[in-house]
Amino acid sequence: MSYAPLLVVIGVLAVGAGVTLTVLFRADRAGLFRRLSAGATVLFDDAEPMGRPQDQLFAPDDVRPGRQPSAQPPPTS
Repeated sequence: MSYAPLLVVIGVLAVGAGVTLTVLFRADRAGLFRRLSAGATVLFDDAEPMGRPQDQLFAPDDVRPGRQPSAQPPPTS
């Protein structure tokens, strides 16, 4: 039984982990992880405030414009 395939897989994993850690540490030193939450709030403004869903897809049936509330509850399975 040869361990060569196992050693190749372990070697590839070790090189991948090394490259990943190198990229993460360099990005941290360059300051790319500072103020991550600032970019998350760019999408929101006064017309669509943060924390209030504006998508009609996720609104309850009785709130959607042009739809009548259903008299029967949806079937459960």
